[in-house]
Amino acid sequence: MSRYKFSAAQRYAIFLAHGTKCYLCGAPLDFTSMAVDHVLPEHLLATPSLFDAAKAELGLPASFSLNSFENWLPACSSCNGKKSALQFEPSLLVQVELQKLAKKADKARRLCDEVIGSRRVSMALNVLERALASGWSFEGATQAQFSALLRFASERGLVPRGQPLRLTQSFQLVTTTVEDATGWGASHWSMPPRDPGEPALVVLFRAERGECVECGLIQQVFQPINQEGGGDPICGVCLSELDWMAPVILGDLPTHVTQA
Repeated sequence: MSRYKFSAAQRYAIFLAHGTKCYLCGAPLDFTSMAVDHVLPEHLLATPSLFDAAKAELGLPASFSLNSFENWLPACSSCNGKKSALQFEPSLLVQVELQKLAKKADKARRLCDEVIGSRRVSMALNVLERALASGWSFEGATQAQFSALLRFASERGLVPRGQPLRLTQSFQLVTTTVEDATGWGASHWSMPPRDPGEPALVVLFRAERGECVECGLIQQVFQPINQEGGGDPICGVCLSELDWMAPVILGDLPTHVTQA
């Protein structure tokens, strides 16, 4: 029997709707290695009589679908593997789990529809899948596109400010506060040019007096800065000639997503 193939939107909705953690052990999950567990196992589809008996014993309607948000939960690979090795038996614990899941199924389904309806989020998921498949580096423009995933979750209160969104075991994004940026020594922010449809990328700067890397003049320059350092200082005139937005004082910092 072939296993159900989840779309990226379905996986992301399940990941967010259930708190980005394994429902069995409570361990934090990353999106790409997360397993989607069927509370009622898929193999029941091969034996309709057993499936019908399980539904009856658990008080489920005849229309209950194994492959639906009413039966999907996020799990770590370890717990998912251990559960798969066990012989399934309908029980009170399974019934309670399904009852809790039923209360969140509509939320997950709604999130999935919103992901599909958001071009930027859908594009970010596609870029993430291609990057993993081809070994792309999660930097620069690629990282900027991933920021749409954190903004989507943060805007809906699914990832609290300051809590990282784990995309892979080694790559995570976190929303930066003004306090964070100030702690790194930043005083201004700006945005580079971007192609139509590309998400905005906020870059932090520290204003200081120094030599501009472009024109070589000693004047006020803007030193790129983030939690790990930055690039070469550049003056405001040269930034504008490169089609960057004029630097803005930090007090009006928009959402800024950085690699944690």
